[in-house]
This record gives sequence, structure tokens and C-alpha cells, in this order.
Amino acid sequence: MDAGAGRFVFVSSQDPSGRDSTESIRRLPDGETLTRRLVLSTFEEITACSSVRPPDACVVLTGANGTLAAPISGFAGELGAPLRARAASLVSTGMRDALFGLAPILPAVAEFGSYAKDFLGLVWPQRFTKAQSLRKGVRKPGCDFDATFGFPCDADARRREEQRFADAGR
Repeated sequence: MDAGAGRFVFVSSQDPSGRDSTESIRRLPDGETLTRRLVLSTFEEITACSSVRPPDACVVLTGANGTLAAPISGFAGELGAPLRARAASLVSTGMRDALFGLAPILPAVAEFGSYAKDFLGLVWPQRFTKAQSLRKGVRKPGCDFDATFGFPCDADARRREEQRFADAGR
């Protein structure tokens, strides 16, 4: 994603049971990453989650400054402020500011909804708990779309695209 706050790579994976998911945000070009693993149950084999008791879920946050594992309920309300502060310290000030720059954009992008409330919103609820407000995107021709990611088409690819979609304008 290319945003006013910079360029980011978002990755999300989930095990087949749907009870263990990992999301990460990597800032380019420096590569600083914040990762959140959310394990809803059967996390006894995860050493970092040994202090979490079901039915609570285990959250493991990893950043440039270390790792923090905690029950998801620990982030709630006023009592969660110290835990949120510890979690916020996992990233550099530059990464934090870049993530804050994403806050207005994330609610408008369906694919990134999981990055708001149950990831970034755990750490910075005042910034990342806005409800989704999806907006229809603007379709671009392939070469123009690729160029927004830093991969411009060469002359041959642009010519092939123009030939392939010559009838589309009619």
C-alpha cells in the first residue's frame, strides 16, 4: 500500500482452523515491521502464551524493540493503559508516526479491516477504532496500476495493453 505516510507491505495469514492468525505491517524502505499473532484457543504449546488462561485469547506482538505476549482482555479499558504503552514501545517513533498516518486510510479499504480494531486498535485505540467506511476504488489500466507500485511497464508491455483493450473505449 502506498499512502501519504509511506509505503507498506501488509501480510495476513490464518491457519485452517481459523483460531490462529498473524498480521504484519512492514514499512518500506527500512523494513521495520510490527506483527500481531492472535491465538483464540489451544495455545498451550506457545511458550509466550503460557500465562494466558482460556477462554481469553493470546496476543503476541513483535516489533523492532522486542516481543510482548498478553491476554487480549489485558488491553481493555483504563486498566489496559500500561500494557498498551508496553506494546507501543515495540516500534520506533518513526514507525509509530507512519502507522498513525495510515489511520484515516485503513477504514476505507476492506482488505485491511483486520489491521484496525484487533491489531493496531489494541495498542492505540484512540487512533484505530473507527468503523469501516468502504469506498469504491477507481480501476486503472494494468500498466498504470503497476506503476503505482514502482513497476512501470516497458514500451512493449504498454503497446500490448493498448492493443488488447483497443475496443474497451467504444
